[in-house]
Amino acid sequence: MTRPQILFRGDASHALGYGHLARLRALIEELAPDVEPRALFGGDATVGAWADHHRLAVELGPWPVDQVVAAAEAPAVRAVVIDGPALADALVPALAQRGIRSVVIDDRGCALAADVVINHNFHAPSLAAAYPAARRRLLGRRYLMLRRTIRRYPRGSCRPRDAARLRVVVTFGGSDPVGATARTLDLLPRDRALELVVLAGPGFRDDDALAAAAAAAIAAGHTVELLRDPDDPGGVFVSADAAICSAGGTLGELAYLGCPALAFAIAPDQVICARTQIRSGLISGGRTWADSADDVIRAELFAFLGDAQRRHHQRHRALATADALGPHRIVTEALG
Repeated sequence: MTRPQILFRGDASHALGYGHLARLRALIEELAPDVEPRALFGGDATVGAWADHHRLAVELGPWPVDQVVAAAEAPAVRAVVIDGPALADALVPALAQRGIRSVVIDDRGCALAADVVINHNFHAPSLAAAYPAARRRLLGRRYLMLRRTIRRYPRGSCRPRDAARLRVVVTFGGSDPVGATARTLDLLPRDRALELVVLAGPGFRDDDALAAAAAAAIAAGHTVELLRDPDDPGGVFVSADAAICSAGGTLGELAYLGCPALAFAIAPDQVICARTQIRSGLISGGRTWADSADDVIRAELFAFLGDAQRRHHQRHRALATADALGPHRIVTEALG
């Protein structure tokens, strides 16, 4: 008997980052053994290496609309899960014409007539009206798509200290297309030595600038450990006292684990995420990276690292918003 099948369509690259594929991976990991995932992924040359590194079976290619639709018309296919606004714009109408169920993962609102729309961001419930044609909306951190490498740790596993030498994770997503990692190391306060753990994702390219910034940070008294696409990012976050990061999916992971964060919006769809979480007291920072001068970023870093009480309060507020059941809820409510 042929197993039921779910198609997953997403792309990743240095410009796009890896957030789309990370979310799809979280759902693929949650499928029941009797359901077969088929991952139709595209992007640049790093995608195949990323999939191999994480032992994820994928089919790589440009995947034009007609090929995806042809694959979706197989009798065993239950639904097509799409992550990426350009992909959704192209695929949802074509799938709807053939009566094929579409599930769209989105961050900012869309008018597509998808069968299900999922937005797992903290502010998503306020965007309900931004999905006027969706038949079903799964909105908010109730549907947080945490990877198994994060969910393997119990909620709140990170227990930050107010130590003289803080252990601080620096991570700006799977590719950091704006060069924020190296710039952050350059702007860190020099009057307090830190134990820095720097994560570079699979699409990271700014190696020379990062090496120079790391050398300067070490000369200033910090220690720097550089990890490239680690197998256990949850373990890194759990061991940290604080994180400096972008305002994308990483904030949900840090919230679940209980690691306080200073976050910057490095992409347009992160701006509202950052601003909403600032207003709710879940994070520090919240500024748009490209519009922030060096002095502003330096001041944000100084204030965040120097205020343990503020980090403590933000940790507890963020922790209250997240649990590990998001992938299960999505599979049950949207893919069952």
